[in-house]
Amino acid sequence: MTPTTPLPPATSAPEQVAVARSHGPLGARYLSFTGAMGLSQLGDAAWYVALTWTLVREVGPATSGAVLALASLPRLVGLLGGGVLADRSGPRRVMVLTDVLRCAVMLVAALVTVLTSPTVPSLLVAAALLAFLSAFFVPASGVVRPLLLDDEHLVRGNALYVLGLRGGQAAGGPLGAWLIAVGGVPLVALANAVSYLVSAAASWRVRYLREPAAPKITAEPTPLRRQLLAQLLEGLRYLAREPRIRLVILVIGLTELSCAPPVNIGLVLLSSRLGGAAGGAGLLLTAYTVGAVASSLINMAWPPKRRAGLSLILGTLAATACLSGLGFAGSLPVGLGLYAVLGVVTGQFSVVLISMLQRWTDPGMRGRVMSVMSLVVFAAAPLSNLLVGLLIQALGLATAMCAFAVAALAAAAVICAAPPLRTARLD
Repeated sequence: MTPTTPLPPATSAPEQVAVARSHGPLGARYLSFTGAMGLSQLGDAAWYVALTWTLVREVGPATSGAVLALASLPRLVGLLGGGVLADRSGPRRVMVLTDVLRCAVMLVAALVTVLTSPTVPSLLVAAALLAFLSAFFVPASGVVRPLLLDDEHLVRGNALYVLGLRGGQAAGGPLGAWLIAVGGVPLVALANAVSYLVSAAASWRVRYLREPAAPKITAEPTPLRRQLLAQLLEGLRYLAREPRIRLVILVIGLTELSCAPPVNIGLVLLSSRLGGAAGGAGLLLTAYTVGAVASSLINMAWPPKRRAGLSLILGTLAATACLSGLGFAGSLPVGLGLYAVLGVVTGQFSVVLISMLQRWTDPGMRGRVMSVMSLVVFAAAPLSNLLVGLLIQALGLATAMCAFAVAALAAAAVICAAPPLRTARLD
């Protein structure tokens, strides 16, 4: 457990009170921080709606999917470097700089679309730049939370953070549609720029409970590129010698591989089979979101501390049952119930797994570990979407859902077979 860093003597009394209140997830600074992150997600979701709507109108659905996939590739390229910079420069600095740059990208995009009207090349460039910059923000946001909270409050803090993100994502879709109707793509880009600016200000205001671990500095002068590469390799070697960290990342990969398809392509296909059409797909997604929000509230009220391992086992087994049930659901109400439960259990074990990574990882390596975890998550989504399409076409929806249930069951088996996970505690 990392010792608490004492406040420097020069800190004023009011600032000491502000820092002390930041130790828990309901402190004023942490609440404002998570609220700003939610606002940033709201702007992102609104921008994504505007981007998708414009692309579909300009080039059609098939080409739009290819353009969006292409625009997301820079995120995968930049993730490992993002973790290195978070460890090297400190997560708060990386988050602020990233948000300022993303704000600048959106302001330029708003200006360009006003002067020339939205075009596919300009939107692709803006989306690719945002994806690349998010590769630096995501690991840093995972590093900063353990620095703001006591260990005993980490699960609650992560649950509150996820709640803020979910709320922003849920509100961003309708907001994006309304902003497009009012002012088109330029107005959406401007709104997203404002959300990034607010996020940067909130990140700048946070005060660490613990200072980030200082990076190792070599005695001999070394080119920056070589230093960054050496730190990246150091992080990968750290993962190679830490089996319980690798196990957590493996479980995260298996749960993403199993649970992402039903929330993406699966809900559209299931709704079609149940006669719900597009409206049914929206209801299924809403049920899942409500379940995920409920999970965050439950984790905040009753965080699984002493029985974190047991909660993982029960959560992955419940996900297995839900995925199997989705393959044989015969009515829309049954599907809604299963999606709501799936939202609860995936939200629950996601918060626990992330908290384990943050608690168990050496403070000087958190950025690099979080970047590897993020890389697994972002890579699992397109891979699972590809697999679900192939499996459904070859074997049918029921068999495909059972195949993904097997992946969730494999995650439960890994947890049961690994004592560090099976007996894990987060108190």
